[in-house]
Amino acid sequence: MDPSSTLYISYTDDASRFSKNLALATWAIFIPLHMLVHSNDVCIGSATNNHAKYDVVIGLLVDALAYHILHLHVHLNSLLLFMQLNGVYHVHNQVLFIKYLQVKLLLREFETITFSHVPKAQNDYIDTVANNILDRHLSHVYHQRQP
Repeated sequence: MDPSSTLYISYTDDASRFSKNLALATWAIFIPLHMLVHSNDVCIGSATNNHAKYDVVIGLLVDALAYHILHLHVHLNSLLLFMQLNGVYHVHNQVLFIKYLQVKLLLREFETITFSHVPKAQNDYIDTVANNILDRHLSHVYHQRQP
């Protein structure tokens, strides 16, 4: 399958444990028949939910481009991010604005890219993956601190 002409579908999620001061961004890319092509995650340490939401999109876009994917539909579980990326809402936070600009620069590399909002309840697969990975990171950190 020629990646440059295929429309790929992706799902994103972020997870955070405020009590542990840890956030994670995860994403998955599928071909239209829901066959997994690639998934990845990044543990971003101390971050707000909004930072994690932008980090997940940046990671997804970088990975998609590394796989020479030029046509992508992104399912976002964040309505705020969806509205910001589609120009409905402005980004006022300076740190988030820098991340927003990084996303906009990456978007230029795609021939077609679209975003849709998918409520978290309809994003079960990637939500489960994100939470499992975050729990694994927390378990690893916990075990390292034990005498």
